[in-house]
Amino acid sequence: MLKNSDQVMPTPGNNGLRLAHATANDLDRIMDLERQGFAAAHQEQRSAYAQRVGAFPQGSLMAWLGADCVGCVFSEIWRYAPLPDAAHFTLGHDICERHDPAQGTELYISSMTLAPSVRGLGLGAPLLQGCMTHVAQAFPGVTSVLLLVNANWTAARRIYAGAGFEEIARFDRFFDANGAAPEHGLVMRRPIAL
Repeated sequence: MLKNSDQVMPTPGNNGLRLAHATANDLDRIMDLERQGFAAAHQEQRSAYAQRVGAFPQGSLMAWLGADCVGCVFSEIWRYAPLPDAAHFTLGHDICERHDPAQGTELYISSMTLAPSVRGLGLGAPLLQGCMTHVAQAFPGVTSVLLLVNANWTAARRIYAGAGFEEIARFDRFFDANGAAPEHGLVMRRPIAL
């Protein structure tokens, strides 16, 4: 359960969503959200989340609605690259390879999910914006935001496009589709503030 001292901030709008820093105690909750939110081939390992929480707590956020944890978002700060390498986005990548909060200027949203029980309630955009705002306030040198999305995830793509993200690259056959044809990955970027 979220304690008042754990609260980071309410998200934009009047939606009741609050963000709190994730801790190692949240790993079971994070993995439950991961299983609910992604197909097995697209799920991150517990060890990757443990590393993210340890390396960048300011960018590891749990989303709460009332007394319920309903989502999470994770991010890293990278040095800007006009066209990032596909290898930088692989599942299980080591956050410490690129995460550079001292000199990085680009926020990479490495994962974001909402529980199925709250999907369709308009919480995806505030969760994303809340993360961007929180990290930008803590790290004012961040000037842009980057993410990778499966080309077939239309709801996620709609949230990102609505938040001002534009496609800058396409990684053909990036996502393994469990025996089906691999799916394309779209890299999207936007300035930290529009």
